[in-house]
Parts: sequence; structure tokens; C-alpha cells
Amino acid sequence: MIPLGFSPARWQKLCGEIDARDDQPIDRDERRAWYDTLRDLVPVVYGFEPTVRLYAAEAPWCSLEASSAAAQEHFRALINNRLPQ
Repeated sequence: MIPLGFSPARWQKLCGEIDARDDQPIDRDERRAWYDTLRDLVPVVYGFEPTVRLYAAEAPWCSLEASSAAAQEHFRALINNRLPQ
């Protein structure tokens, strides 16, 4: 079993609730799923920490000021809350 930086059960639940469809091109959904899988597997191969998945609607990501120490700490806390304990 590979280490993950997110809860697969939570992610599956979100995917089921959102039920997003993107059929242009016809296999776009499958491509995106494959690339997500690679993002989950590749860090382990290279000795990096697991990929952390962040839900876009969960926080106002674009309003975080990258140079702000408070915003950086807030972002770290969000990521750390996703990592398995």
C-alpha cells in the first residue's frame, strides 16, 4: 500500500457528490483520473512526501498572499491536516 496525503474515502465521496463530467475530448475524464493516479504514485518512487489533495471549494486559495507569513502558516496547517497521523 502506498502512503497517501489525503483520505481516499473523503475524495471518493466528494467525487460522487460533484459528479463532474468533461467529455471534450471524449476520454478527458479518464486522462485526468490517470494523471491524478500518477501524481499519487510518482512522489513515492522519488522519495518525496505523498501528494496532498486539496478541495478547491474548501478555502479561498487565490486570496492567500504568498509573501505573508500568516498565510503561509495557514496553508501549512491545511496541508498538515490532510496528512495521515
